[in-house]
Amino acid sequence: MDFGMSYFSQFTGGPARVTTYTSGTGTFTPLSTTQSFARITVVGGGGGGAGGANTSTGGSGGSGGGSRSVWVKLSISSYAYAVGAGGTGGAAGPSGSPGTDGSRTQFGGIAAEGGSHSGGFGGSAGSNLSSGSGLLGSPYAVSGESGGAGGTGGTSAAGSRGSATNFPAGGANKIANGSAAGGTGSGGGGGGGDSLTGLGGAGGNAAVAGSAGTGYGGGGGGGGGNAGTDGAAGGNGSSGIIIIEEFLQG
Repeated sequence: MDFGMSYFSQFTGGPARVTTYTSGTGTFTPLSTTQSFARITVVGGGGGGAGGANTSTGGSGGSGGGSRSVWVKLSISSYAYAVGAGGTGGAAGPSGSPGTDGSRTQFGGIAAEGGSHSGGFGGSAGSNLSSGSGLLGSPYAVSGESGGAGGTGGTSAAGSRGSATNFPAGGANKIANGSAAGGTGSGGGGGGGDSLTGLGGAGGNAAVAGSAGTGYGGGGGGGGGNAGTDGAAGGNGSSGIIIIEEFLQG
């Protein structure tokens, strides 16, 4: 059976309309409640990176937001939506302030969690089961992509790279395979974690601020630390996104 031919032959050409939301809340009205089908993609906001300390300890990077992409029939007259904001990077200071978590993005009943701050777990494609974990526990599962974990800040060492999408574990279980490098030198900040549609920000070098996440849902880089000088600020996470690709059944 050729799924593509049998299923997509119902639709005329490409999407009848593509709607994108990158901030705020509101309602979406479909073109039709009898003929509209849509691919809905939601991405949570990225977490903010932590600020570095004045003890050659870099801040950890923020984690990437989770995402889901699903096909649905749009049979309701309007759908509420909310785009998750990116987390704020931790402020510069003597002890290294933590960042804040990215916020959840939701379209109707479809949700993706924001990334956690300061090297925590990546955002989940579904609801969090335990505070700050951002992971679904066994035997629960959901179709989607988890955000990548943020990198760890260096202690008198370079920071570690952030993790790629679907590598959400933090701490010792983190796999540093993402796009964002950690800061170099003593007290480098950790790189931010990636999302489906965004990249983490680079960690800052000694006493240099972490970079903001880019695209949508990227985690902010951790700020660099430097003994004798207030640590640098962490980078902000980037906001989430909603993409609605609407098709009309012929």
